[in-house]
Amino acid sequence: MSSLDGLAFTFLGTGAPPVSLRRAGPSHLVEAAGRKLLIDCGSGVSQRLVAAGTRGADIDALIVTHEHSDHLVDFYQLVVSSWHQGRARPWRVLAPAPALANLRAQYAAFERERTLRIAFEKRPDATGLEVIFEELQEGPVSGLGELSVEAFLVDHRPVEPAFGLTLSHNGARIVFSGDTRLTPSLETQAVGCDLLVCEVFIASQMPVVAGVRSAETVTAVESYHMTPAIVAGLATRAGAKALALTHLVPPNADTAALAREVRAAGYVGALLVGEDLMRVAVPERLLSWNGAAIAY
Repeated sequence: MSSLDGLAFTFLGTGAPPVSLRRAGPSHLVEAAGRKLLIDCGSGVSQRLVAAGTRGADIDALIVTHEHSDHLVDFYQLVVSSWHQGRARPWRVLAPAPALANLRAQYAAFERERTLRIAFEKRPDATGLEVIFEELQEGPVSGLGELSVEAFLVDHRPVEPAFGLTLSHNGARIVFSGDTRLTPSLETQAVGCDLLVCEVFIASQMPVVAGVRSAETVTAVESYHMTPAIVAGLATRAGAKALALTHLVPPNADTAALAREVRAAGYVGALLVGEDLMRVAVPERLLSWNGAAIAY
């Protein structure tokens, strides 16, 4: 099966709130059967889409998984840049209610700017600047053709609700954790998946830094994420065919040390430490990045 017929997952942004030249803010692209789904719209998403060979203009739907700023901060830039690319259909945006309120507020804040731009620039069609907002809830997400998407609740309290996603096409299945602690819903969804994509908090690489983070900060942030050992255990118990790590905290982490930590925790399967613009074709098990093609 070629990647054109299968399911493809691109790591657009694998970073977190700290600024990183290597890792843009959280954002991922899913493609199957001619459909394109964008998951989150962190800082730099518009540039990363172009670098990945696609455009915001071509996205069928955007899902924002939860209310944290690093997952939604570039929403309006995405809307405007896509219009400049010739987008001629409204955006479909799904998010849990608190995140949806933020996105609506971003959109409303630029109403005057948008009106001036439409009137002055005389572009052929302003439809691409329109947005249809929908509340994301548990269960299937309709309207994406043969790309099957199911949202499930995860535990990122005090930010709630927060969602993970199961993405399926033609028998292939990717499970995306979203931001979460280890939670039974994720354990259930992950069983037997072709690719498990998990966030990771690398506590071993998060020292206390005066004026930046206290011991209390590290403990608090770790409490609503998953460490390498937790992710390794999850993937092992689930029998995932491959494990990929994203949303690296900290974004400047030593990735070789991270991989060794996951191995030391007992996970022996295929392991991919995500980098921006890495593309994985499922079920081909083909990774493409920076000119390299690796069958795993």
